[in-house]
Amino acid sequence: MKMNYFFALFALLAFVPFVSAQYYGYGGGFWYGTEQVIDSVVQNLEPLLRALLGGNDWTTYLLFEKTILFILISIIISVILGNLPFFKDYKHKGVLRLVAVIIGILGVRNLNYIWISTILVQYQVLFIAVTGILPFMIYWYFLKDLSGIVKKVAWVFYAVIYFGLWATTTLEAYTGVYLWGAIIALMYGLFFDTWVSNWIEINDMKKGNKARLADAIANISEEIDRIENNLTHQYYRSPRAERIAREQVDKLEKRVRELQKGL
Repeated sequence: MKMNYFFALFALLAFVPFVSAQYYGYGGGFWYGTEQVIDSVVQNLEPLLRALLGGNDWTTYLLFEKTILFILISIIISVILGNLPFFKDYKHKGVLRLVAVIIGILGVRNLNYIWISTILVQYQVLFIAVTGILPFMIYWYFLKDLSGIVKKVAWVFYAVIYFGLWATTTLEAYTGVYLWGAIIALMYGLFFDTWVSNWIEINDMKKGNKARLADAIANISEEIDRIENNLTHQYYRSPRAERIAREQVDKLEKRVRELQKGL
């Protein structure tokens, strides 16, 4: 029901500029209407967001960034509150969301532009690091199953492309990125790729061995349960058979302890 009210309000804000355009007898096609929709939404929401999140200066500088930070912090606080033991079984989840919103407003409202800029710089560093290493990771994934010499040639080709970009670029900001990208790719392909591939293969083998050990322990445990169940119900007709069964259980339990050391 709340979502229906939200979409109804958004639809009302969206249709306001079209109605006003017809009333004043002007229009500029689809793009003009779209621009009017955006302007209408901004003009209607900006005073509210400025009053809640603008801070002491009541300006719209970095207002969009403040709004995004407010939404991010509110979501994180809501998730944390929902997982705390004290609130985990609390039935009124709307109260938890309200508390998260209040904490978000209190946290963002008095942030000045210096602190916001500091926060944004960290996200920019994260974005650059992730997007910068992503092409390398994608290229590595496509090469990981190739043979040794073919992989080395492919990495040299990758480095040559970056060296070419570094030699031909006219933007000083890009030169360091291209140069270090070429050097890292070349060093990895020639000296570290074999070691990394062997390390991954050894870990995969260890994981496979652990899986086989776990299956063996499970099978032996089932056999122990079967023998102990027979002992409990006195299915063994003679004392000698019962003694042999107990010895078998002891041997199986010892085997389980030995296998568990390999996990």
